[in-house]
Amino acid sequence: MCDWEGRVKKVAQEIERYLEEHPNASDSLEGIATWWVSRQRIRNELDVVQAALEQLSHSGIVTTGRDKGEQGPVYRLNNKNH
Repeated sequence: MCDWEGRVKKVAQEIERYLEEHPNASDSLEGIATWWVSRQRIRNELDVVQAALEQLSHSGIVTTGRDKGEQGPVYRLNNKNH
């Protein structure tokens, strides 16, 4: 499969997953690209991002804390190491 076909197949799968989760959704081409596909990619990457942040935290590059109004931890550069 060429790169183009692989990219098209991946996006088709992302749109299908979005529609499975939001069966009444409808939008324009731009809306689908902006909201559906990007949101699905973000959702797919959350576990990877979490693991990367944990790795950076363990190595001391980032620090975690709580900010007012945030439900979970927030991450920032650990200024003690830089």
